[in-house]
Amino acid sequence: MPGLLAIVSALAAISAGAQETRLLEPEDLFEIKAVGSPEISPDGAWVAYTVRTTSLEDDSSETRIWMASTADDTVLPMSGPGSSASSPQWSPDGRFLSFLASRNEGPTQVWALDRRGGEARQLTHVEQGVNDFAWSPDASRLALVVRDPEEDDDEPRPWVIDRLQFKRDYAGYLDRRRTHLYVQDVAPGEEHEAVQITSGDYDDSQPAWSPDGRLIAFVSNRTEEPDANSNSDIWVVAADNPDAGATLLQVTTNPGSDYSPAWSPDGSQIAHVTVTEPDLIWYATGHLAVSPAAGG
Repeated sequence: MPGLLAIVSALAAISAGAQETRLLEPEDLFEIKAVGSPEISPDGAWVAYTVRTTSLEDDSSETRIWMASTADDTVLPMSGPGSSASSPQWSPDGRFLSFLASRNEGPTQVWALDRRGGEARQLTHVEQGVNDFAWSPDASRLALVVRDPEEDDDEPRPWVIDRLQFKRDYAGYLDRRRTHLYVQDVAPGEEHEAVQITSGDYDDSQPAWSPDGRLIAFVSNRTEEPDANSNSDIWVVAADNPDAGATLLQVTTNPGSDYSPAWSPDGSQIAHVTVTEPDLIWYATGHLAVSPAAGG
């Protein structure tokens, strides 16, 4: 009899659990928190990451930065509610946790939190905002990806389509404004101006500093018709380049896409992702490759 009672009790529990289950509703997706962009601190003690939440009622989303200990279950919020923050990066010396954020209804800038405490310090003051950034090895400068500024015009202007790629998801209609690289000192105590080091009717992205801090590798499609192909290559420019990108070194010549550059510790090689079947475009498989930093 005790065995029979145990079986009946178990079946009753299973039945009750089955009654509590339900089909997934579209609204349930808004309860899922998306975690991404993990960044391990130089000392390996912390992992910074983003958490994105969405609100069905407000028709909005918010991304915050958190920090988790690798030694225990300590989790700390590094950015507050009310404004989104993204792209967490540790400074090479491990002192600062930096990120992109738009505060006080201004354009997106680079901010830095001192791990010893205190309020976030705004590192950049670029009028049109910052798209991406990378720390120099000595933590004294930032490489910035910045879009060309808009023309000053009080009158609204119609959209003039003169590009093959005239619209892009999450960006909308495209004009002739491009993204280029800038370098800025970040020493505290005064506001530093960002200096443009690339230019032209091309988009430049994914800056990566050489170990000695003299050069910056980046990704750009500088073919005659960038909108007509996906042939991005790895290029190198001097970090103190005075001619806004007139002097560049092309590292890769593959007809497919090359991207995600990373320097070898001695600065002689650049590892990157390469696509060998460009005709497949978005469906092509990326492969790991290594190219001489001097090109060839």
